[in-house]
Amino acid sequence: MNADIPPLKVWIESKNLNGKEGFEHGYAFAIQSYKARALQFHVLLESGAHFRHIPLHWLWHDTDASHPAEYSLELLQLWDCFSYRPIVTTFDILKGYQCDALLKDKTKVSGTYWFTIDWLPDSESESAFLLQPDQNKCAHVIMLDNGQIAALPTNRIVFKDAFFIGNTPNAAKQGYTTLDTIWSAEDCNRWSVANSDKIFY
Repeated sequence: MNADIPPLKVWIESKNLNGKEGFEHGYAFAIQSYKARALQFHVLLESGAHFRHIPLHWLWHDTDASHPAEYSLELLQLWDCFSYRPIVTTFDILKGYQCDALLKDKTKVSGTYWFTIDWLPDSESESAFLLQPDQNKCAHVIMLDNGQIAALPTNRIVFKDAFFIGNTPNAAKQGYTTLDTIWSAEDCNRWSVANSDKIFY
């Protein structure tokens, strides 16, 4: 249920931790994934305390008072975690990429890519929809420009840059559809491979 993530400097409102005013400063360094619950984080605070179970909407990567909006948890994360077995990947090509995130209420918020979570089934007998291509979802974790953090599937994120894509991505206009084919390289009706102990046969 735990997985390391690229550490990020964060702030948590003190009222959530001890009822006081102000912010606690620390580093988010891992996630916790409980099936059918919102994403949670491990945070090491400047006081030396290690908190687990910190929910996504408590984290701020920027506390600039000029940010116009604060979004609720249900807007920041489209789906609850799918299993107790998260896999964290930081895609090198996306590292630091700017993007537009489409929240649950269709609000578009700019942000920056942090990392991606995929989920393995808890077991082969409890895979539910995770192994179905049209149902399987990952979560791109995005540092929003308002200072909060979101966890959204690929169809809610469009990336942008100064060269390859530009600053006005148009993915929504392309008419893309879900890829729902299960592909297999082994087609015994067309091919067979020799049962041999020889090398380079």
